[in-house]
Amino acid sequence: MSLSPKRIALVLPYYNEQDFITPTLEAIAAQDTRDFRLIIVNNRSTDASPALVEAFLAASDIDFAHVEEDTPGVVPALMRGIALAQGEFIGFLNADTMYPPHYVSQCLALFDANPAATSVMAIDLYATPDHALGRKRLQRVLFASRVLPKKCHAGTYAQSWRLDPFRAAGAFDSAIWPYVLEDHEIMVRMMDKGPSVYDARHYCFPSTRRTNSTAVSWNAWEKIAYGLLPARMMPWFFYRHLAGKFARRKMLSEALRNRSWE
Repeated sequence: MSLSPKRIALVLPYYNEQDFITPTLEAIAAQDTRDFRLIIVNNRSTDASPALVEAFLAASDIDFAHVEEDTPGVVPALMRGIALAQGEFIGFLNADTMYPPHYVSQCLALFDANPAATSVMAIDLYATPDHALGRKRLQRVLFASRVLPKKCHAGTYAQSWRLDPFRAAGAFDSAIWPYVLEDHEIMVRMMDKGPSVYDARHYCFPSTRRTNSTAVSWNAWEKIAYGLLPARMMPWFFYRHLAGKFARRKMLSEALRNRSWE
């Protein structure tokens, strides 16, 4: 336990990630700041992940809490971490995503440089930022964030929020949104609270296995509609349109445990 809250709490839920979680923890331990607390949530793992986490944390200087959430699903796991968070900001991580050493310090710097912002969003890259593919991806997401500033262009694993307004809006909550795409739904409740910040220097590297997740995502027409509909229609789109469709397709948060790449 830290004597005083760190500026940002980092919530890392995991479920059966024995092949990925150690490199992710190594990336977190390599951050160039220690002004964070890692809240790592075991969501009923049945593999060696918990033992790997315990062994790593025992040898690390990271300020952490390692807790369990028995309700299956990423949203309940996120809720457990949110309940324990303290400080000014909260960020969310994935157990199979790599974060560069400046990830946390860059996030804090962007919040400080943009006091009206409610969120700082990292850009997901699948090549280094100096590679042609990486540069193209950065340009595309930055352009989209300028054209559609009230839409979401980052997964949960790349999102950080000012903690107080995030909690005031309901945060991630199964009672509000029990389905997948919680990363986009939260923006519906946060889009009028303040701007989101995207920056070419703030990025992360998700596992490429997550590009094969169509079974737990919206279909092509729903994705097109999300991009084309004005921001003022997003409450209707999510709570009146998508919610019923997702319920019928059984696209609950727990569905993310059924991994199409395995």
